[in-house]
Amino acid sequence: MDSTIELVSMIASLIMMGIILLSEYGFRRVRGVGYLIGLTVCRMIYSGAIILEQNRSLLLEKLVFRNIQHTMLNLMVPFLVLFVYYLIGSDKVIKLRWKMLLFTVFVLWSLLVWFDPELHLIFRTIELYNGELITTKTIYSILFTLFCYSIVAVCIYFLIHYVRNIRDDFRKPGMWVLGLGSLPLVLEIIKFVNPEMSSWLLRLSVYCGFTGMIMMIIAMRYKFFSIVPYARDAVLDTLQESILIANASGKIIDSNKKAVQWFFELGHAEIYDRGMAELLAPWPQWQKLCMSMQQGSVEIDTWLNGERRIYSINVYPLQKQSKHTQGSISLIFDITEKQRHLEQIAQLNQLKDQLFTIVSHDIRSPLALQFQLVELLEEDRSRMESDHREIVEALGGQIRNTLGIANNLLEWFRSQREDVTLRPQLLELSEIVEECFHLLHITSEAKQINVHHTIAAETYVYADQQVLGLVIRNLLSNAIKFTGLGGSVHIGAELSEDMVIISVRDDGVGMDEDQVHRLLSEQQLDSLTGTLGEKGAGLGLLVSRQFVKLGGGNLWVDSKLGQGSLFQFSVRGGTER
Repeated sequence: MDSTIELVSMIASLIMMGIILLSEYGFRRVRGVGYLIGLTVCRMIYSGAIILEQNRSLLLEKLVFRNIQHTMLNLMVPFLVLFVYYLIGSDKVIKLRWKMLLFTVFVLWSLLVWFDPELHLIFRTIELYNGELITTKTIYSILFTLFCYSIVAVCIYFLIHYVRNIRDDFRKPGMWVLGLGSLPLVLEIIKFVNPEMSSWLLRLSVYCGFTGMIMMIIAMRYKFFSIVPYARDAVLDTLQESILIANASGKIIDSNKKAVQWFFELGHAEIYDRGMAELLAPWPQWQKLCMSMQQGSVEIDTWLNGERRIYSINVYPLQKQSKHTQGSISLIFDITEKQRHLEQIAQLNQLKDQLFTIVSHDIRSPLALQFQLVELLEEDRSRMESDHREIVEALGGQIRNTLGIANNLLEWFRSQREDVTLRPQLLELSEIVEECFHLLHITSEAKQINVHHTIAAETYVYADQQVLGLVIRNLLSNAIKFTGLGGSVHIGAELSEDMVIISVRDDGVGMDEDQVHRLLSEQQLDSLTGTLGEKGAGLGLLVSRQFVKLGGGNLWVDSKLGQGSLFQFSVRGGTER
């Protein structure tokens, strides 16, 4: 070949390598491409050094460019190793010091190449023959070359295994790219085995720019830089959830078959390399999470095959090998059936609440009326005959007990609702307590129990009036129930920081430690019999404790068997009027 044509061809090949380098630079943020750029730069310098060597006549000048070639070949090895490592998707990040150590090995060997005229460790002979630089390697250089070839062979093995497991439509072009990329290695191996062919093989290796251009065309045609670095194992295609992966610029770079099918049914025949802004236009919240590459969840609904479907979208930032976020991953879950069940449960809960409201009105109201009528009879019981008086007293006790159970049961249902709301207001505590005394005065008088309080007239609390009255009535009713004839029940209150501690003390039968523990159990519904055989459902204390917690307070008890009990609960304090 004419030397001028040969030179022009070599320069054209070098220019093509430059074009390849610029193309790779556009994808520099894609995992592993940075090391591919380093590999390409080394290849360009290597080819440039060959061209310059061919156009020099002095031995020393040729040796300088030959040393540059050996240096670049050495540096290509660590660049290739790191590129393959990150390409195959290893989750373990290589620390900087290990990368530096890897490069140091090949940099030090390259320095030996430059200082070989004094050390004589790399070349046994160096001479010019018909204008060509001929060198023979030492045993050390041969062993190091074999070591490098072994590393490259391992890298090629992993690349072949990787390409065989990527998407079906990428497998064949991937093998072509891998085959073309292996040509420089084949030339180097031939030069190593048959040094006599080095002179013309050296020139031939420059023309790898042409094969590199073919590789780039294939890579661009199939979007290898965008898609292949994130190719996933075949297991992703077996998942029932759709998976969508976008890069930092908002382009779709990968997905599983489920996602492709889902978007196809939505009218998108092709999703690869489509912009998220275009593809997710109907769902701006999902689009915003993907474009900002932030973690979050959003629910969307869409019509699919004539049916309304509901999906839960979980978006995660794609940040595996560096601190910089490289894209986003969207997991798409079909929650239509789950949502339908939730809607049915919500409807049933709504029906339940309506039934409770009806029951509350239809049961509590007649009982309250009967309670008032019995109270009127009890006020005139002194004028009744003894047998009639006993009947009225028994009837009054039964109605009070039934009304108390109904009130506590309905209030417990109310406390279980998620939308329960308290209506706190400023209340004078002594007024609430005296009202509770009035409602229970017949019960206390029947057992000749002295019920009193020592609450100052201007003690205020900030609480729901109905709830506060319910809690005090329940505690007061229990105290009367377990206090014998002629006993006493005392209600007090004291300020503790911004809370008011309300106490109900009796000198009744008391409880042992085991009874106290069971009484405060979350599911404790047992009711003990009172000193005169009074019975209950055991809901009073449970309801009181739950409402006290809803108001931001606590309820606790201190009791000893045979020495009475002290029930206390806290409620937010108020200010003077």
